[in-house]
Amino acid sequence: MSTVAAPYGLKPLSLIGGQSFTGGTIREYLLTTNNTAAIFNGDLVALGVAVAGQPTVVAATPTTSSTGVVGVCVGVRYQLAGQQLGYPLYAQYLPANAVTAGYTNIFIRVVEDPDQLYQVQSQGSVGYGSIGKTVALANFGGSTTTGNSTVALSSTIANTSALACKIVDLVNSSSTFGGNFPSNPGDAYTDCIVKLNFGVHQYYQSAGTAN
Repeated sequence: MSTVAAPYGLKPLSLIGGQSFTGGTIREYLLTTNNTAAIFNGDLVALGVAVAGQPTVVAATPTTSSTGVVGVCVGVRYQLAGQQLGYPLYAQYLPANAVTAGYTNIFIRVVEDPDQLYQVQSQGSVGYGSIGKTVALANFGGSTTTGNSTVALSSTIANTSALACKIVDLVNSSSTFGGNFPSNPGDAYTDCIVKLNFGVHQYYQSAGTAN
């Protein structure tokens, strides 16, 4: 509901430009070092920022000069301590310090296409005049109850080239569902459709990961 502040992270929708979309290309990244922060469904994930080859949650808004962003978490799988081999647990999120807790065979499932479009709630009202402009991400963290990220768009819309996202469209559910689903452009917490700005995603950078 975009009349209520209830951020849910970045949710994959489709690909820019009408490209064929079958739900998103998911790549699984193996995690073998302890994660100091939980990784929630809808969080941005980076690779090789702290430890070579290791996925980590992005805890602050990226820019076009950031390195390592490979996509958005859409779930995880792992085995609990003492769990029989070959029976993975699929979950919405990975708790912090999973390796210390005895989790093994930990994989972070990531939608990795750099042309992916995402739905995300804004911290403020966004109108049609903001389409094509850029915006940072904010409110990093998540809910251990739902497993969803609480990442949202900043309420400050700009035309700065280095910001994390570009606004592609606004969600207008009233025209689709006859007004029964309250999500409209200009609402207090507008649901937006965004794309990671060119250069934010690792696949659109010439530099490699930091580690």
